[in-house]
Amino acid sequence: MSARQLAITVGVAVLMGVLGLALGRYAAYLVNAVAIAALGALSLNLIIGYCGQISFAQGALLGVGAYTAGNLSNAGLDGAVAILGGGLLGAAVSALVGLPAMRLRGLYFAIATLAAQAILEYLFKILDPLTNGVSGLVITPPTILGFPMNSDQSLVVPSLVILVLAWLAVSRLMRTDLGRAFLVVRESEIVAKGMGIDVSHAKMQAFLIGGFIAGVAGALAGYANRLASPEAFTLDLSADYIAMIIIGGLGTWPGPLIGAAFVVLLPEAIQRVGEAAGISDILSALRELAFGLLIILFLIFEPRGLTALLSRLRPRGIGAAPHGSVGAPGESGQPQEGGSR
Repeated sequence: MSARQLAITVGVAVLMGVLGLALGRYAAYLVNAVAIAALGALSLNLIIGYCGQISFAQGALLGVGAYTAGNLSNAGLDGAVAILGGGLLGAAVSALVGLPAMRLRGLYFAIATLAAQAILEYLFKILDPLTNGVSGLVITPPTILGFPMNSDQSLVVPSLVILVLAWLAVSRLMRTDLGRAFLVVRESEIVAKGMGIDVSHAKMQAFLIGGFIAGVAGALAGYANRLASPEAFTLDLSADYIAMIIIGGLGTWPGPLIGAAFVVLLPEAIQRVGEAAGISDILSALRELAFGLLIILFLIFEPRGLTALLSRLRPRGIGAAPHGSVGAPGESGQPQEGGSR
């Protein structure tokens, strides 16, 4: 990540934090929602956008983090320890979800992750001692490093700090040999093997790191909602995250944040417009249709998402792609055998 990209990332985080703290509970709720969604989208972008492994289990991985952090916080542990625990268990479960990737590719592996999502949803409902079944686990407001997290405003700072740290870590990762191995695997597993890359190891590392970030995002989501329930971590949530990275831009550094903000804030804006016009019920019913239509339109007209669209709209003479950015899948022109077959 270049100095300009770092400045933009930190600047956006500071702006969101100021808005969340200054504008009251609703603004803080929106900031937390965008930050948590961006964290989850960053995790999925690492797996799909950078490593080319299609996954439909993102919602369940967030659920693992939420239930883990909730149980640890209810047991009296500090929120920071509980969030770390959520991330670690999320990484472990993500590694199990990624095991079929050692032998399966493309659509076959995607179906395997879909099965993993269904299995985890079922476990959330039957493991009563840990999840409280279909009623959901009520989470006691935690303290993080001694500071009580008992309101939306109090969660703004930890959410944004964790988001920025994760963003910097992933950006740094993509400049290492492992990050470059992800990109080669994404474009062609055959080429990766020919270059001496351990494809199975690269895939597993992507799932471990992505699962850790997803678990942390789930822990924050549990704290924000004060509840972890099976209905909150369904396939619909996984679809929302896929929509975020497609709309924002697969394999781009601002894509998860842009996509998360779009997917989280658009329904809020539609709801406000609907309430003002007296047609909120109709607009709410059309939400899923609108999301599906948006994904189709982006895939057809702008497969690289809003990031590429905004880049084209910049005035001429302000440079091309930011230095250090990672190209979206397929930009190199090589076949994408690792993730699209």
